[in-house]
Formats: sequence, structure tokens, C-alpha cells
Amino acid sequence: MGGVISRCCNNSHESNEELRGRVVVLEEEIREMKRARERDAWAYEQRLADFASKEEEWKREIRKKQEEEEEEEEKKMLSKMSKEDRRRPCLEICEDDKERHFLVECMEEEQARREEAVAKWKQLYLTIKTELDDLIQRTREGERFGWGTEESMMEQLQKDLRDREEAMETLRSHIAVMAKEASKKDREIDILRQSLRILSYRQKGVSRMNLPRGFCSLAGGRDQ
Repeated sequence: MGGVISRCCNNSHESNEELRGRVVVLEEEIREMKRARERDAWAYEQRLADFASKEEEWKREIRKKQEEEEEEEEKKMLSKMSKEDRRRPCLEICEDDKERHFLVECMEEEQARREEAVAKWKQLYLTIKTELDDLIQRTREGERFGWGTEESMMEQLQKDLRDREEAMETLRSHIAVMAKEASKKDREIDILRQSLRILSYRQKGVSRMNLPRGFCSLAGGRDQ
């Protein structure tokens, strides 16, 4: 009888030890899963920070490149206008006020179309950015209240982030092209307006030179 009780006690002790071992293993697995989630969350935050840094750097590069291109285009346009001005009389550029008015209307229509296209792309860019901000917010809330199925959620979030980044990159390219075209059109419009003012001034000078001498003398006397 005593041997049976001893064997039962030994079996119970071994069973308890086995359960304790399993509990220790499970606790270690849980701790490892928590550490893995923390590493993934940290890596995700780093990726978001890198993305924000790259976006700011991209904006600075775009501004710098636009300024350089504007200066270069302005030099080319001024040089071209100067050469054309030397080759032919100013009256051949624009014969009368009607032609000048038509030219200004064309420029204004082109500018309106360009501004509408730029506004469209900017609105699309803001929509994508809002979705990306919402994704980031939901990700942070998930980190705060628990992930659920961590691996599948992380993969889905990373996939969504990649899709948003690709869409943002495409929009950036379109906006950069539109901004470049807008800047070029603005410079052309400014140069053409300057040319129109110069032409008007020169036409007044030519008209005054064609007046009779007596009239010019009389006008000069009145000015005195």
C-alpha cells in the first residue's frame, strides 16, 4: 500500500513539474512575441520617420530645381527676345491693339486651363495624403490597444503603406511636371506682357516722330 502511494506521489510530482515546464515555455514564447511586436512597431515608426524626412528633402530639391530652371529659362527667353528685336522691327511683332488684345486673351485662357489642372492634381494629392495619415493613425491605435492577429495585420499595413507611397510618388511626379509647366507659362506671360508694354511705348515714340516739325515745335513750346 505504501508503495502505491509513493508511486502516485512521484507521478503527481512529475506531472506538476511537467506543467511548470510548459508554463515556463509558454511564458517565454509570450515574451518573445511581445518583443517581436515591439521590434516591428519600432521598425514601422522608423519607416514612417524616414518617409517624412524623404518627403521634406524631396520638397526642398523640387524648390531648388525649379528656381534654377526658372533662372535658366528666363535667361534664354530674354536672349531670344533680344535677338528677335534686333532682327525685325517691333511693328512686325504686333500690328495693332486688336492683335495685342487677342494675344492677352489667349494667355489668360491658357493660364486658367493650367490652374484648373494643377488644382485637380493637388486635390488628388491631398486625398491620398489624408488616407495615408488615417492609416498611420489606425496603426498607432493598433499598437496602443493590441494587434489581434499581429502578423497578418502588419503585412496588410505594410502593403497599404507601399501602395500609398507608390501613389504619392506618382502624384509627386505629375505635380512636379505641372508646376514646371506652370512656372514656364508664367515666365512666358510676364515676358510677353513686358514686350507688349515696350511695343506700346515704341509705337508712341514712332507716332511722335512722324508728326510735322511745326507741330513738334509747337508741342515742345507748350511743354516748356
